[in-house]
Amino acid sequence: MTEAQTRLRRLLSDFPYYAGHALKIRDKRGRVVPLELNSAQLLLHEKVEAQLSLAGKIRALVLKGRQQGISTYIEGRFYHKTSTTPGQRAVIMTHEAKATANLFSMAKLYHAGCPDNLKPSSSKDNANELVFGRLMSSYKVLTAGASETGRGDTVQLFHGSESAFWANAAKHMAGIGQAIADMEGTEVFLES
Repeated sequence: MTEAQTRLRRLLSDFPYYAGHALKIRDKRGRVVPLELNSAQLLLHEKVEAQLSLAGKIRALVLKGRQQGISTYIEGRFYHKTSTTPGQRAVIMTHEAKATANLFSMAKLYHAGCPDNLKPSSSKDNANELVFGRLMSSYKVLTAGASETGRGDTVQLFHGSESAFWANAAKHMAGIGQAIADMEGTEVFLES
């Protein structure tokens, strides 16, 4: 195996390595810099990877502190999966429109800053959805304002952001529960 093939294999399989080499974030000073995972993000990564290894899927409830980068980690993880793996559908649901726009702007920055040799072409790119047509993967954001958001979808990756503040949490969770199969490879993160 060549050095380039070894590096590509690692980029596809090692999220912390991928994050530092392929994802860009806006830091607190407003600079666009590589995503180097911090200690809180690395701890979460270690825990969810252990669960994935043991159970084949992730079901994580994350009580987070302010500004630890947990949403940044989850959005990066989901961008990595949807932009490198065929057939992956990620849905992110937040409690309010402003938070939805903020999280999706993070995904848009990931896509814009991704190196050309790793960036898939997008067949749809609007205010709420990024679709990687050739991969048949997508990344979509929703706001928990409607009473039954999530029904009728099939999703492999779900991030419920600020879920404690959802106005219709029971109905949303029932809908999301129908959208995400209880099977290997699926990931659900609820954080608040």
